[in-house]
Amino acid sequence: MPNLPHPFPQLIPARVAAALRRLEERLWRDPRALAVEVTEPTVEHQPLARIQHATRRPAVRGEVWGRLYDQRWARLSLPTVPASTYLQWIDEGEATLWVDGVPHYGFDVAHRRAPLPVGPAREVWIECYCCQSAFWHPDAKGLSPHGSVLTGATLLRRDDEVWAAYHDLKCLYDLALAERPDTARFSMFGFQPTLWRAPVLLRRLLRALNEAIDAFDTADVPGLRASLAAAYVELRDDQPLVRATLTGHAHLDLVWLWPERMGEAKAVHTLASVNRLMDAYPEFRFAYSQPASYEAVARRAPTLAQAIRGRIHSGQWQPTGALYVESDTLLACGEALARSFTLGQAAFAALRGAPTKLAWLPDVFGYSGCLPQIMRLSGVESFFTTKLTWSAVNRFPFSSFVWRGTDGSEVLTHVTQETGYSCAMQIDELRAGAEGHAQSDVHPEFLQPTGYGDGGGGPTEEMCERVRRFSALRGLPAPHWDHPEAFFARLAALRPQLPVYQGECYLEYHRGTYTTQAAIKSTYRALERALQAREAALVARGAGSLPEDLAAAWRRAVFAQFHDCLPGSSVPDVYAEILPELAALTGAQQTATTAVLTDAAGSDCLFNPLPVARTVLHEGRLLALPPLGGVALSAPALDAPAAVTVRDGVLGNGRVAARVDADGHLAELVVEGRPVAFAGVAGRLVTYADKPSAFDAWDIDRHTLALATPVATPATVRAEPDAIVVQRAIGQGSRIELRYALVPGESVLRLRITLDWHEAETLLKLHFPTAYAGESVRCGAPFGTILRSQLPGMPQAEAMWEMPVSRHVALTDAGEREGFFIVTESKYGVSCRSGDVGLSLVRSPVLVGYEGHRPAYPTGLSRHVVERPYTDLGAHRIDLALGVIRPELPLEEQPAALADLLFTPPVPYRGRPFAAALRGVKSDSLWPCWAKPGADGTWTLRLHELLGRRGVAELDVAPGWTVEPVNLRDVPLGPPLSEGRIAYRPNQIVSLRFRPNPPVSSGSPA
Repeated sequence: MPNLPHPFPQLIPARVAAALRRLEERLWRDPRALAVEVTEPTVEHQPLARIQHATRRPAVRGEVWGRLYDQRWARLSLPTVPASTYLQWIDEGEATLWVDGVPHYGFDVAHRRAPLPVGPAREVWIECYCCQSAFWHPDAKGLSPHGSVLTGATLLRRDDEVWAAYHDLKCLYDLALAERPDTARFSMFGFQPTLWRAPVLLRRLLRALNEAIDAFDTADVPGLRASLAAAYVELRDDQPLVRATLTGHAHLDLVWLWPERMGEAKAVHTLASVNRLMDAYPEFRFAYSQPASYEAVARRAPTLAQAIRGRIHSGQWQPTGALYVESDTLLACGEALARSFTLGQAAFAALRGAPTKLAWLPDVFGYSGCLPQIMRLSGVESFFTTKLTWSAVNRFPFSSFVWRGTDGSEVLTHVTQETGYSCAMQIDELRAGAEGHAQSDVHPEFLQPTGYGDGGGGPTEEMCERVRRFSALRGLPAPHWDHPEAFFARLAALRPQLPVYQGECYLEYHRGTYTTQAAIKSTYRALERALQAREAALVARGAGSLPEDLAAAWRRAVFAQFHDCLPGSSVPDVYAEILPELAALTGAQQTATTAVLTDAAGSDCLFNPLPVARTVLHEGRLLALPPLGGVALSAPALDAPAAVTVRDGVLGNGRVAARVDADGHLAELVVEGRPVAFAGVAGRLVTYADKPSAFDAWDIDRHTLALATPVATPATVRAEPDAIVVQRAIGQGSRIELRYALVPGESVLRLRITLDWHEAETLLKLHFPTAYAGESVRCGAPFGTILRSQLPGMPQAEAMWEMPVSRHVALTDAGEREGFFIVTESKYGVSCRSGDVGLSLVRSPVLVGYEGHRPAYPTGLSRHVVERPYTDLGAHRIDLALGVIRPELPLEEQPAALADLLFTPPVPYRGRPFAAALRGVKSDSLWPCWAKPGADGTWTLRLHELLGRRGVAELDVAPGWTVEPVNLRDVPLGPPLSEGRIAYRPNQIVSLRFRPNPPVSSGSPA
C-alpha cells in the first residue's frame, strides 16, 4: 500500500511532541543512588586540600543546609565508570564537581548532569555553594527560605543513540513551531484549524517529521535517525543570507547578587563546565574577558587554570576583552578607567602572548564618548556590546558601525540587537538577531554570545547539539562557532561600507546608577585621590616603577569599577565588604605617600600632588606650590588675598559675592562683577517620589521627575566668620545643613551639605534655575568633556532626563561665553532642561535583593542585617562649588580644572622642599591631570583637553629630560618633543613620558 501524505498536517505536531516524550523517557537509564557525606557549612570558602580530612556526616535526602554564600563539601564514592555515564546532582544551590583534584564540571539549574571520565572506582568531591542565581533559566526557582535543599546524587547511563535522535527530532520540531501561521494552534488535543495558508517550509517540515515518526513507530530509534538524516539533507541550505557567529559565553558578574568570594566560585564552576564541553564538542569555541576571574581561578583551582591555558594554546578558548574587569565607564576618573585597560592588556598579554585588539563590555550602563580614544591608546581596534539595545525611547540605529569618539578616534563596533548576551540557541533568538541586524545587507553575519550569563553557568551540551543541527538548516541564519576577534577581522574588510556614529553612546536606562549607593562613590573617589597623590610622590622623589603593594591597590581599585559595584547595583553584602577595604586602601596610600616624602632631617612642608602649579592658603599664609613639588611652610608667602566678610546675609572675598535670603536660598551670586542670571529660586531642595517601574536601584524613571515637591520647611539661617549656614527639616525625619562658604582668593562659592537622610524611595535634588538656555550643556567625562542638549522637544534630548557627569557641569548661553557651573567632589547625576540644572544629592530605592531579585537573594538567609531595606539612609557629607563661566576665565578656573584643584589637597610632610622635572604647562585648554611612575626613572604625564578646542601646549621642563609622546601603555607614538611644544585636538588625551638623559661622560675618548 502506498505511503500517502498525511491528509491533516495540522495533527502532525502533536504526534511529534508525543514522540519526543517517548525519547525523553529513554534518554537516561540504570539509575543508581549514591551515598553522600558532607562537611559542615562555612562562611569562608575552603580549598579541597584543607577539607579532605575534615569531619563528615551522611547527608539525608531533602535536608536543608547553609546561609547565603556558605560553602560545604560533599564526598562521593564512585564505582567503576563505563562510557556515557553521568553524575546527576540535585541541590538548589550551585556546585562544582572535582575529579582527581581538578574542577571537572559545574552544577546549576542548567547543568544538572556531569559527564564522568571512564575509569575504576574512585572518590570524588563536590564543592557546594548556598546560592542559586541562574534566574534566566526556566527551572530557576531560587533557594528555599531556610537554605539549600539537597535532593541527592544519582549515577545515570545515557543512551547516546536516543540522545542524538532526540535532538535531531527536537530541532526540526522547533523549526516547524517557529514557522506556524498565526491561525494554527498545534495543541495536544482539541480542535486543530486546517492549514489553508502555511509557509512552504512548514509543509515540508511536517511531511518529513511525519515520515520520521512513521519510521520510529516501525523501526525504532535507528529508523527514526535514518529518516531524520534524509530530512536534514533535503532541508539543507548551503548559502544562507546571513550567518550567526556564535561565541561560547558566560557573563560572570564578579559581584552583584553575591559577594566576591561567590563570584570567584562561579568562575571556577562555570569555566570547569566549559573546559569539559570542549572534550565532547571540539568545534565549540569560547571567549572570556576579565583577567580578575582568571586570577581567581588560578588561586582557587590552579589545575583548572593550567587546563585553560592548554585550551588557549589549542585555539578553542580565546581570552579577550582588553579591560581587567568589565568596568563601568562613566563614574571612575579617566586615569582609573585607563588603568582597567592597561592592567587588562598586561594580563591578556600574559595569558595569550599579546594584548587583545577587542574591548568587550556587553552589560554596562552607558558608554563614555572618550572610550574609543582610551581603546585606541590601549591597542584596541574593535568593540562589542549588547546593552545599548536596552534603550527605552530611541532605538540605537546600527548593529555594525564605526564608533567615533569625541576626539575623533574610531573603533570598529558591533552591537548584537534583540537577543542580548545569554542566547540559549532557540530559533526565535537566532531570527531576532538576524532581523535586528541593521547592516545585514552589507555585513552578512552577526555576533551572538551563547550561554547562560549573569552567573548562570555558560553554554550547555544541548546548545552545542542544536548548533550542529541548525548550522545549515533552511529558514535559519546559519550558526557556527568562532572567536570574536575572527568575527571583527572579517568585519574590518567591510569598514568602508559601514555607517559612522559619533559621540557618546548614552544608554536610555539605568540612570539611577549615577547616584545610588553614595558611599561607594565617595569612598572610591577618595581612593582615586590617594592613589594619585602616592604616584605623584613617587614621581617627584624619583622612586621608579610601581611598588607591588601599589600595583595590588590598583588591581583592587579597578575591581571596584565592575559595573554592578561602583554603580550601586549590588546586594548590601557586597558593600559591607568592599567599603571597608577601599577605605583601608585609601589610608594605606596616604601613609605610603607621607613615607616617600619624609626626611626626618627636614622641616614642615607641603607637597602638591597635581602636575599643575597652584596657590594654597595654609594657616593664613598663601603659598605657591610648583607642579609635583614640595615647599617649606617657612617659604616666603605671597601677598595675602582679601579676607572673607559676612554682612547682612552677603558673603564676600573681593572676587565672589553671594547672598543667601531669609528662606535659606541662594538669592545672588556674583563673580568678578558678573552676576549669575538666576531664573528662579536657586539652591532649592526638591524631593521626588522615586518608585521605578522595574529596577529600583538602577533607574530614575521619567515619571519620577514629574513628581517634584519643593522643600518648603522653615529654614534657620546663621552667619559664621566665613560662611552662611542654612538648616531645615526634610520629609518625615530628615535634616539638612547647607554651608555656603568662601575661601580668600578663590573664584567659587563652596557649598558643604551635611545630610541626615531617612526618606525611603525618595530622590533629593538641589536645583539652580538659570537663564542660560543655550543648546548644550558641557558635562564632565572621565577624560575631556561632552556636550549634551538641554533643549526640550526632540526625543533624543528628552530621553536624557538624567545625565552622568564626571564631577562638573556647565550651563551657558550659545557660544559658551557666559554661564553657571557646578563642581562636585563625588556626585555624578544631574538633570538639565532649559537652563534649570538639578544635581542629584541622594536617592533611597529599595535595596537590591529586597525587590524583584528576591528569588536569588532570600533575605532571611543573609548574614547582613538591615533595619530598613533602602539604600543611602543615614549620614552624608557632600562638597560642591558654584561658579560663573565668563569669557576671560583662565584654564585653572575652568570647572574641569577646579574638579581637581578644589578637592585634591596638598600633602603635609616633614622633609625637604624640592622641584620636579615638570615646571609648568602653558595651554588654553590642555590640562595636566596625573603623574604616573614608570620603570628606570621614567614617568608619564597625563593631560586631557577640556573645552573642545584645538591648540599647542608648551611645556617647561627642567634640564636633563627627554619628553616623548606615548600611548596609555607607554608605547612611543612619535619622536621626542621639539622645544617642549605639542599640538592637541579637542578632547584629546595626551601622554608624555619623561626620560632622564644619560649622564654625559667626562672622560676622553679612547
